[in-house]
Amino acid sequence: MNADSAATPSSPAPYGLLGSLLWTAAGIIAWFLAQMVLLVAYAIVKGMVAQDDFRKLATDGTILAVAVIVAAPVWIGVLVLAARLRGWSARDYLALITPKRGEILFGIAVLAPILVAFDLLTYAFGRDVVPPFMRESYMSAKMAGSLPLFFLAVIVVAPLGEEIAFRGFLFRGLSQTWLGIAGTIIVTSAIWALMHVQYDWVEVAQIVLIGLLLGWLRWASGSTALTIVLHMLTNLGATLEAMIKVEWLS
Repeated sequence: MNADSAATPSSPAPYGLLGSLLWTAAGIIAWFLAQMVLLVAYAIVKGMVAQDDFRKLATDGTILAVAVIVAAPVWIGVLVLAARLRGWSARDYLALITPKRGEILFGIAVLAPILVAFDLLTYAFGRDVVPPFMRESYMSAKMAGSLPLFFLAVIVVAPLGEEIAFRGFLFRGLSQTWLGIAGTIIVTSAIWALMHVQYDWVEVAQIVLIGLLLGWLRWASGSTALTIVLHMLTNLGATLEAMIKVEWLS
């Protein structure tokens, strides 16, 4: 199975390079605006006016979780609309195909050693395995009693939105252009990584490498659902590391 497995001879052509990038940008803008509206409303209600107040929002696990949960459906909705306007079902365009058990097991077998290797290298170079952003967000969510909401946002909602956007919508369109499969995997990984502005360059580089693997698995399996599952497992591991760091190693 490959990236075109959902297409049939009667299927309309997917969006080209420009169309795919413009719709992806529209989705990201809608996602960003939904979060901004929520954050501004929250700041007004709380009477936040000082710069320090707004800095605290950047690692407020509760409000960030709510923002992710509210904004992700908006982002997905834009891409579903784009697929429907192109004459496709959202399921086919976004490659939301149930992966085979062997594909899931293979994906885990490939991904897990890479994640362990990243942690070992991070530790060997004297860096904290848990990024400050993740640790501080977890701590603030714990203090607010909103860890279940935080877990839902980080482990489920964020991977769902990001994979549908990058390995689903953008991959579908770009893979049919002159970029080809290899170029598409690189471009989608790079754009995905650049959205993680909360991390430093070392962590962003790791995200790029994970994105390359997820992109390859998306192509090999023809399933964005597979990369959603693997992304969720990756974020689950990162969340458990933050929990261990805060609860037992602080």
